[in-house]
Amino acid sequence: PPLAPLAYGAAGIGLTGLFAVMVRMGLHRRMGGALFTTLQLLSACSLMLVTAAALPQIGVLLLLTLIIALATAALQMPLRHVLVVTGILAASSLALLLVHGDRFRLPLDDGWLRLFSGLWFAVILAKIVAINLIGAEMRKALSASNARLEAALAQVRELSERDELTGLQNRRSILAHLAEERARFSRGGLAFGVAILDIDHFKRVNDRHGHAMGDEVLRTFAKIVTDRLRSTDRMARYGGEEFLLLLTNSPDAASVQLAIERLRSAVDEHPWSDLAAGLKLTCSIGVTMSCAGEGVAEMLERADAALYRAKSEGRNTVRVG
Repeated sequence: PPLAPLAYGAAGIGLTGLFAVMVRMGLHRRMGGALFTTLQLLSACSLMLVTAAALPQIGVLLLLTLIIALATAALQMPLRHVLVVTGILAASSLALLLVHGDRFRLPLDDGWLRLFSGLWFAVILAKIVAINLIGAEMRKALSASNARLEAALAQVRELSERDELTGLQNRRSILAHLAEERARFSRGGLAFGVAILDIDHFKRVNDRHGHAMGDEVLRTFAKIVTDRLRSTDRMARYGGEEFLLLLTNSPDAASVQLAIERLRSAVDEHPWSDLAAGLKLTCSIGVTMSCAGEGVAEMLERADAALYRAKSEGRNTVRVG
């Protein structure tokens, strides 16, 4: 009948609109994705079965569409939901074929053939469960693969931002943080300080005690300093035996200089001879504070100039630029 497709289409649009409203109201989140999908599937399949019962001459087309709907939803639903829905649809389809099987334009001349065809259709629906199981395994494998990939990416990201020897941030990483801190300061954030630390006469360590001892000295130096920093401060290996400190939220230049002086003293007083007999290390430090209208490069130049003065004026000292 001409009104049949119009009624079917109107019912489908009505269901779509109903579920769209439920989504807008956030009901799908309250119900949970699996239950919401199950409700959508049952509604759609019920519409198909009712239409097939009313118009059995096109029932086969609707049953085929029902299989598509169930197979698609099965990839997103938990197995128990798939089993419940499949059982309901199998029983409903079997009853439909038993009652109207002779009008489905299939070779169903008697009740036994209609029963057999209904069971056949139930088996087809049962295969949907297998699709769900396969989909679940695929999702599990994909999830595990994604987890491994995420871990690998995190490791690559860590390696790209860390100095392999000391475990500190590397030059590229600290400069990125320094640029962020500079941008925050230009927007009205608190001032911050930058310090460049250089181990005095480090070449002598490598020449007298070997490069392995030199590596151990760098690791020890990094630990001495980082153990005395605030959790908000950052330290990086700037290059060779040079290290860069980013001292955030430090509006008081005097307190920054005092903190840096404590770091210098800690390095000077450390029992370096425990690493190698006769070993004694100090460091020179150049420190500067952020200034309005100044870029990162200019700030680093001032800190580097202050470090140069510290080294040229006898080393083992702190100079402010």
